[in-house]
Amino acid sequence: MARAVTLNIWGRGSAWRRRLPLIRDELVRLAPDFVGLQEVWRKGSRCQAEQIADALGYHVAYAPAHTAHNRATQGNALLSRAPVARYEVLPLPTPGVEPRSVLCAEVGSTTVLVTHLTWEWEYAHIRQEQVRFLAELAAGHAGHGVVLLGDLNAAPDTDEIRWLAGRMQDAWACGGDGPGHTYTPANRHARKAREPARRIDYILTTGLRAGHTELAFTTSHLTARGPLWPSDHFGVVCDLASGPHRPPDAPAPTER
Repeated sequence: MARAVTLNIWGRGSAWRRRLPLIRDELVRLAPDFVGLQEVWRKGSRCQAEQIADALGYHVAYAPAHTAHNRATQGNALLSRAPVARYEVLPLPTPGVEPRSVLCAEVGSTTVLVTHLTWEWEYAHIRQEQVRFLAELAAGHAGHGVVLLGDLNAAPDTDEIRWLAGRMQDAWACGGDGPGHTYTPANRHARKAREPARRIDYILTTGLRAGHTELAFTTSHLTARGPLWPSDHFGVVCDLASGPHRPPDAPAPTER
Protein backbone atom coordinates (compact mmCIF):
# COMPACT_ATOMS: atom_id res chain seq x y z
CA MET A 1 0.00 0.00 0.00
CA ALA A 2 1.27 3.47 -0.85
CA ARG A 3 -0.18 6.95 -0.64
CA ALA A 4 0.19 9.54 -3.39
CA VAL A 5 -0.49 13.27 -3.37
CA THR A 6 -0.52 15.90 -6.10
CA LEU A 7 -0.51 19.68 -5.60
CA ASN A 8 0.08 22.71 -7.79
CA ILE A 9 1.92 24.90 -5.26
CA TRP A 10 1.19 28.20 -7.10
CA GLY A 11 4.87 28.86 -7.65
CA ARG A 12 5.97 32.17 -6.21
CA GLY A 13 2.37 33.32 -5.91
CA SER A 14 1.14 35.45 -3.04
CA ALA A 15 2.66 34.92 0.42
CA TRP A 16 4.93 31.96 -0.37
CA ARG A 17 6.80 32.25 2.93
CA ARG A 18 3.53 32.11 4.87
CA ARG A 19 2.08 29.32 2.71
CA LEU A 20 5.15 27.09 2.97
CA PRO A 21 4.51 25.91 6.57
CA LEU A 22 0.86 25.19 5.66
CA ILE A 23 2.01 22.87 2.86
CA ARG A 24 4.48 21.17 5.17
CA ASP A 25 1.89 20.72 7.92
CA GLU A 26 -0.56 19.06 5.52
CA LEU A 27 2.15 16.69 4.28
CA VAL A 28 2.89 15.71 7.87
CA ARG A 29 -0.81 15.00 8.38
CA LEU A 30 -1.17 13.00 5.16
CA ALA A 31 2.18 11.15 5.38
CA PRO A 32 2.30 10.32 1.64
CA ASP A 33 4.92 8.14 -0.02
CA PHE A 34 4.88 10.13 -3.28
CA VAL A 35 4.20 13.85 -3.71
CA GLY A 36 3.91 15.37 -7.17
CA LEU A 37 4.36 19.16 -7.22
CA GLN A 38 3.71 21.57 -10.08
CA GLU A 39 4.70 25.23 -10.59
CA VAL A 40 7.93 24.68 -8.67
CA TRP A 41 10.57 27.40 -9.04
CA ARG A 42 14.31 26.90 -8.73
CA LYS A 43 17.15 29.38 -9.03
CA GLY A 44 20.67 28.26 -8.29
CA SER A 45 20.64 26.24 -5.08
CA ARG A 46 17.25 27.63 -4.01
CA CYS A 47 14.38 25.30 -4.88
CA GLN A 48 10.82 25.39 -3.58
CA ALA A 49 10.62 21.57 -3.57
CA GLU A 50 13.73 21.39 -1.38
CA GLN A 51 12.18 23.97 0.95
CA ILE A 52 9.04 21.87 1.29
CA ALA A 53 11.00 18.64 1.82
CA ASP A 54 13.34 20.20 4.37
CA ALA A 55 13.22 18.17 7.61
CA LEU A 56 10.38 15.96 6.30
CA GLY A 57 12.65 13.13 5.16
CA TYR A 58 11.81 13.14 1.45
CA HIS A 59 14.11 12.56 -1.49
CA VAL A 60 13.64 15.26 -4.16
CA ALA A 61 13.77 15.03 -7.95
CA TYR A 62 13.25 18.22 -9.94
CA ALA A 63 12.28 18.63 -13.61
CA PRO A 64 12.56 22.10 -15.17
CA ALA A 65 10.04 23.00 -17.84
CA HIS A 66 10.93 26.56 -18.87
CA THR A 67 13.46 29.23 -17.93
CA ALA A 68 12.60 32.81 -17.02
CA HIS A 69 14.64 35.89 -17.96
CA ASN A 70 16.33 35.88 -14.54
CA ARG A 71 17.57 32.29 -15.17
CA ALA A 72 15.11 30.85 -12.67
CA THR A 73 13.30 27.74 -13.88
CA GLN A 74 9.74 26.62 -13.30
CA GLY A 75 8.83 22.96 -13.47
CA ASN A 76 7.66 19.85 -11.64
CA ALA A 77 9.06 17.95 -8.69
CA LEU A 78 8.69 14.61 -6.95
CA LEU A 79 9.09 14.11 -3.22
CA SER A 80 9.58 10.42 -2.41
CA ARG A 81 9.97 8.53 0.87
CA ALA A 82 12.10 5.91 -0.86
CA PRO A 83 15.20 6.79 -2.87
CA VAL A 84 14.66 7.65 -6.54
CA ALA A 85 16.62 5.04 -8.50
CA ARG A 86 16.67 7.13 -11.66
CA TYR A 87 14.68 9.84 -13.37
CA GLU A 88 14.55 11.74 -16.61
CA VAL A 89 12.99 14.98 -17.78
CA LEU A 90 11.07 14.72 -21.05
CA PRO A 91 9.67 17.69 -23.00
CA LEU A 92 5.97 17.59 -23.79
CA PRO A 93 4.60 18.62 -27.19
CA THR A 94 4.13 22.41 -26.95
CA PRO A 95 4.07 23.80 -30.49
CA GLY A 96 4.24 27.59 -30.25
CA VAL A 97 3.39 27.84 -26.52
CA GLU A 98 5.25 27.90 -23.20
CA PRO A 99 7.45 24.78 -22.78
CA ARG A 100 6.15 21.98 -20.55
CA SER A 101 7.79 18.79 -19.31
CA VAL A 102 7.12 15.51 -17.52
CA LEU A 103 9.32 14.06 -14.79
CA CYS A 104 9.57 10.26 -15.17
CA ALA A 105 11.03 8.61 -12.05
CA GLU A 106 11.66 5.01 -11.01
CA VAL A 107 11.03 4.41 -7.30
CA GLY A 108 11.23 0.75 -6.36
CA SER A 109 8.72 -1.09 -8.56
CA THR A 110 6.73 2.07 -9.30
CA THR A 111 7.10 4.56 -12.14
CA VAL A 112 5.99 8.04 -11.08
CA LEU A 113 5.13 10.69 -13.66
CA VAL A 114 4.72 14.32 -12.59
CA THR A 115 3.51 16.93 -15.07
CA HIS A 116 1.65 20.16 -15.74
CA LEU A 117 -0.14 20.58 -19.06
CA THR A 118 -0.68 23.72 -21.13
CA TRP A 119 -3.30 25.85 -19.39
CA GLU A 120 -5.04 28.03 -21.97
CA TRP A 121 -8.60 26.84 -22.71
CA GLU A 122 -8.18 27.46 -26.45
CA TYR A 123 -5.25 25.03 -26.63
CA ALA A 124 -7.20 21.83 -26.07
CA HIS A 125 -5.64 20.43 -29.26
CA ILE A 126 -2.18 20.82 -27.68
CA ARG A 127 -3.31 19.10 -24.48
CA GLN A 128 -4.63 16.28 -26.65
CA GLU A 129 -1.11 15.82 -28.05
CA GLN A 130 0.29 15.96 -24.52
CA VAL A 131 -2.02 13.29 -23.08
CA ARG A 132 -1.18 10.99 -25.99
CA PHE A 133 2.48 11.43 -25.11
CA LEU A 134 1.75 10.63 -21.44
CA ALA A 135 -0.30 7.54 -22.31
CA GLU A 136 2.49 6.23 -24.54
CA LEU A 137 5.02 6.91 -21.79
CA ALA A 138 2.92 5.01 -19.24
CA ALA A 139 2.43 2.13 -21.67
CA GLY A 140 6.19 1.93 -22.11
CA HIS A 141 6.52 1.11 -18.40
CA ALA A 142 3.89 -1.63 -18.43
CA GLY A 143 6.09 -3.88 -16.29
CA HIS A 144 5.77 -1.40 -13.42
CA GLY A 145 2.87 0.11 -11.60
CA VAL A 146 2.55 3.65 -12.98
CA VAL A 147 1.10 6.67 -11.17
CA LEU A 148 0.61 10.01 -12.91
CA LEU A 149 0.42 13.08 -10.67
CA GLY A 150 -0.50 16.24 -12.46
CA ASP A 151 -2.27 19.49 -13.04
CA LEU A 152 -3.81 18.65 -16.40
CA ASN A 153 -5.69 21.95 -16.80
CA ALA A 154 -8.80 20.24 -18.15
CA ALA A 155 -12.04 19.03 -16.60
CA PRO A 156 -13.13 15.35 -16.70
CA ASP A 157 -15.67 15.94 -19.48
CA THR A 158 -13.13 17.37 -21.95
CA ASP A 159 -11.97 15.32 -24.92
CA GLU A 160 -8.40 15.13 -23.67
CA ILE A 161 -9.29 13.81 -20.21
CA ARG A 162 -11.95 11.40 -21.46
CA TRP A 163 -9.35 10.00 -23.89
CA LEU A 164 -6.67 9.67 -21.21
CA ALA A 165 -9.09 8.16 -18.66
CA GLY A 166 -9.88 5.49 -21.25
CA ARG A 167 -6.24 4.39 -21.05
CA MET A 168 -5.33 5.11 -17.43
CA GLN A 169 -7.49 4.81 -14.32
CA ASP A 170 -8.73 8.10 -12.86
CA ALA A 171 -8.34 7.69 -9.10
CA TRP A 172 -11.17 10.13 -8.31
CA ALA A 173 -13.59 8.14 -10.46
CA CYS A 174 -12.62 5.03 -8.44
CA GLY A 175 -12.46 6.31 -4.88
CA GLY A 176 -13.54 9.94 -4.76
CA ASP A 177 -16.84 11.43 -3.63
CA GLY A 178 -18.57 14.43 -5.20
CA PRO A 179 -17.24 16.70 -7.94
CA GLY A 180 -13.74 16.97 -6.46
CA HIS A 181 -13.15 20.52 -7.67
CA THR A 182 -9.49 21.43 -7.24
CA TYR A 183 -9.62 24.91 -8.77
CA THR A 184 -12.61 26.72 -7.35
CA PRO A 185 -13.82 30.15 -6.19
CA ALA A 186 -14.26 28.53 -2.76
CA ASN A 187 -10.52 29.17 -2.47
CA ARG A 188 -10.00 32.94 -2.21
CA HIS A 189 -6.67 32.71 -4.01
CA ALA A 190 -8.40 31.23 -7.08
CA ARG A 191 -11.46 33.48 -6.91
CA LYS A 192 -9.78 36.42 -8.61
CA ALA A 193 -9.30 34.32 -11.77
CA ARG A 194 -13.11 34.43 -12.24
CA GLU A 195 -13.17 30.85 -13.52
CA PRO A 196 -15.83 28.20 -12.81
CA ALA A 197 -15.11 25.46 -10.28
CA ARG A 198 -13.43 22.52 -12.01
CA ARG A 199 -11.50 19.34 -11.26
CA ILE A 200 -8.22 19.83 -13.09
CA ASP A 201 -5.70 18.09 -10.79
CA TYR A 202 -5.46 14.31 -11.15
CA ILE A 203 -3.98 11.07 -9.96
CA LEU A 204 -4.13 8.41 -12.67
CA THR A 205 -2.73 4.90 -12.59
CA THR A 206 -1.96 1.78 -14.58
CA GLY A 207 -1.07 -1.52 -12.93
CA LEU A 208 -2.13 -0.13 -9.53
CA ARG A 209 -5.49 -0.08 -7.71
CA ALA A 210 -6.69 3.33 -6.64
CA GLY A 211 -8.53 3.21 -3.34
CA HIS A 212 -9.88 6.01 -1.14
CA THR A 213 -9.32 9.39 -2.82
CA GLU A 214 -10.09 12.82 -1.42
CA LEU A 215 -9.17 16.49 -1.64
CA ALA A 216 -6.26 17.82 0.42
CA PHE A 217 -4.82 21.25 1.28
CA THR A 218 -8.37 22.56 1.62
CA THR A 219 -8.11 24.22 5.04
CA SER A 220 -7.59 27.98 5.22
CA HIS A 221 -5.85 29.69 8.10
CA LEU A 222 -7.10 33.04 9.37
CA THR A 223 -4.47 35.78 9.30
CA ALA A 224 -4.54 39.52 9.86
CA ARG A 225 -4.87 39.87 6.08
CA GLY A 226 -7.72 37.37 5.79
CA PRO A 227 -7.90 33.62 5.12
CA LEU A 228 -4.76 32.01 3.73
CA TRP A 229 -4.76 28.69 1.85
CA PRO A 230 -1.67 26.57 1.13
CA SER A 231 -2.12 27.23 -2.63
CA ASP A 232 -4.64 28.54 -5.14
CA HIS A 233 -5.32 24.86 -5.99
CA PHE A 234 -6.60 22.14 -3.73
CA GLY A 235 -4.61 18.92 -3.92
CA VAL A 236 -5.61 15.27 -4.27
CA VAL A 237 -4.55 12.33 -2.07
CA CYS A 238 -5.08 8.67 -2.97
CA ASP A 239 -4.25 5.31 -1.40
CA LEU A 240 -2.81 2.86 -3.92
CA ALA A 241 -2.42 -0.91 -3.86
CA SER A 242 -0.65 -3.28 -6.23
CA GLY A 243 -2.64 -4.89 -9.03
CA PRO A 244 -4.89 -3.40 -11.73
CA HIS A 245 -8.16 -1.70 -10.92
CA ARG A 246 -11.24 -3.90 -10.89
CA PRO A 247 -14.66 -2.18 -11.14
CA PRO A 248 -16.83 -2.70 -8.01
CA ASP A 249 -19.39 -4.80 -9.90
CA ALA A 250 -16.82 -6.98 -11.66
CA PRO A 251 -16.66 -10.60 -10.47
CA ALA A 252 -13.69 -11.56 -8.38
CA PRO A 253 -11.14 -13.71 -10.22
CA THR A 254 -11.67 -17.43 -9.78
CA GLU A 255 -9.04 -19.15 -7.67
CA ARG A 256 -7.45 -22.22 -9.22
